[in-house]
Amino acid sequence: MMPRRLTLARAHLAVANLLLLGACVGAAREPVDSLSGLGGDETVVVGRIELVPPLRKEEQKLKGLNSGSFENKVFLFADEHYRVLTEEPGMADYAGRIEAILGKNFCVRSHTKPFFILGGMLYLDLGGREMNRAYFPGGLKVSIKPGDKAVYVGTVQYHRNEFFEVTKVTIVDDYDHANAEFKKKFGARYPLHKALLTSAK
Repeated sequence: MMPRRLTLARAHLAVANLLLLGACVGAAREPVDSLSGLGGDETVVVGRIELVPPLRKEEQKLKGLNSGSFENKVFLFADEHYRVLTEEPGMADYAGRIEAILGKNFCVRSHTKPFFILGGMLYLDLGGREMNRAYFPGGLKVSIKPGDKAVYVGTVQYHRNEFFEVTKVTIVDDYDHANAEFKKKFGARYPLHKALLTSAK
């Protein structure tokens, strides 16, 4: 999907909304640093987001207070109910999101229920005279079964052209590497089950 630019006035409004994100909508799925606090109805979802070709440093222009926290960060819109985002995502669409750093595995807490990735967003320009965002397609299902305490969903690769249009989406199985990283971080108490993302349709 091509980047979208906002006018100066709308950009300032969007930044204000962004700063209020945590207060106005539900929180992101919480990153997991330890499995000791994992509830009986919770699981850890492990995966990765990559751009092909990778994001170049000059492609992201972040200015202003706290804007650095958005560097290389993709917001994945997630919901337990499948739907198609046909308009600009609203504040409510950010509830339950996954915040993924490009090229790094994310480990987030989730309920032991399947859910869907509805799409994604990356800030390209933030804090200047305009706001420029790139959007990514969704339509992916995260399959979680009862009893799963940790699931690996794969690496989502968004292939793009020079206009930042997504030309192809592939799911790469890098389980061995992810499992080794998972065991190093969390130990062997819970096995990491492979449950690669599938089409929501």
